[in-house]
Amino acid sequence: MTTAQQTGTVRSEKSTQGSSQLSVGDATRTLALPQLPYADAVLAELDAVGMPPAALETGLRATRPGLPELFMRLVWPTGSHLLDDGVRDKGLTLAWSHVTGWTAHNGVGDSELLDVDLFADPALVAMAARDLAEQDLSLMWSPPDGTAGRWPEADHLDLALTRFEEKGGPTW
Repeated sequence: MTTAQQTGTVRSEKSTQGSSQLSVGDATRTLALPQLPYADAVLAELDAVGMPPAALETGLRATRPGLPELFMRLVWPTGSHLLDDGVRDKGLTLAWSHVTGWTAHNGVGDSELLDVDLFADPALVAMAARDLAEQDLSLMWSPPDGTAGRWPEADHLDLALTRFEEKGGPTW
């Protein structure tokens, strides 16, 4: 997956995955969707641990008038061979929003807010995905003690999100 698309608009942005042209700092300052480098890092880590999602969606949605929300969704649908028996019939979605952080959902309406940093280290997100692929959401996932919590490039994204919010959204 090398292209992340916005939903609800006709504009799309290329990811920075595999690009030698932009650093994470430059990308988060210049992309209309500043979360793309983070989405790329999470996807790379999920691929590395053998948990690639069936779908990755990243974009901008207007859930409340005048308050746009950047998001990312990683989906392992019902029946995915990457999910254990007790989870396979429900599916799994990990979702990120710059407003709410990381959450996990399944296809039967269960959801859980994950107790991780807004910009959790992609390795921690991959750990959550692996664990949640094996257990029911009712067990309340939490990161192990001593686990690295924050993405090393998070400061760049923090600044980009501050500018994004100050401008009231993208400046297309």
